[in-house]
Amino acid sequence: MRSLLIALTLTATTAWSQTALQLSLPNNDDELRVPKGPCDLTRTVNWAHGITTLVCDDLKFWIAETCSDEPPSGTTLVDSVAKEQVLTNRSGTVSFEVGELPLFKGGETQCPAEGRQVEYKLCASIPIAGGLSGDCSSNSKNYQKDDVDVTYDAQPPEAPSIERISPLDGALSVRVTVPDDTSELKLHIERTDGSGGRDLRQSSDQSLFKVENLENGVTYRLTATAVDAADNESAASEAQEGTPIHTLGFFDRYVEAKGQEMGGCGAAAGGLASGWVLVALGFWLSSRRNRS
Repeated sequence: MRSLLIALTLTATTAWSQTALQLSLPNNDDELRVPKGPCDLTRTVNWAHGITTLVCDDLKFWIAETCSDEPPSGTTLVDSVAKEQVLTNRSGTVSFEVGELPLFKGGETQCPAEGRQVEYKLCASIPIAGGLSGDCSSNSKNYQKDDVDVTYDAQPPEAPSIERISPLDGALSVRVTVPDDTSELKLHIERTDGSGGRDLRQSSDQSLFKVENLENGVTYRLTATAVDAADNESAASEAQEGTPIHTLGFFDRYVEAKGQEMGGCGAAAGGLASGWVLVALGFWLSSRRNRS
């Protein structure tokens, strides 16, 4: 029984230490993608804690490649909460601008940095009283920490390609490849003379486009681009062309053939099918006369 009690206590202590301080992203995302600009664009992270014991220092937030108990010397804090206010302020938000990322500190790299992708972490840490003494001596501090991934993303995806264009009646069916690190696909369509241009945009898990409201017999030029989660857009694919066609049904073909059997290998079969249609038509007319 005593062993069980100790195990439950240790489990509860571990679970509490893991949830005492938490960072979370809007929409429950796992990673915060930071676009290349504008450089004063703000990104926000939520924080909350369940601390009830003695707080030994301020709650600090900073951005670095890796997180530690305390921000390294010379690190600029993104934000902080004074230790006197931590127990009354149990949740909030921390915000930073794109230009505040370590990549742009020191002036060696200017914001925005085209074509760059750099991974960071937003770190949060606060020391609380711990150990048997329950005080804030150097050997008794218990650091509550959490972090979230932050990626500065100014690198566009690879260009997609148009795999297939299938003509439809007044429309085109277009299948596009999906490069890695792509959240959306964009398809541009215009007439070959450059007029009537428009864009279609849809999620990357829907790689098949249906382009409607087109004119049959007119040739259209199509290009595709890939867009990532930071709204970086790739170069355009190689242009492909497609022409919608009027899809003839049986009656259209019958009228086009002036009511005659169509030649070729299928003439006999076509005549047989036409005969059955005429029989059915005669039966229908006869039924109407009988009913009247």
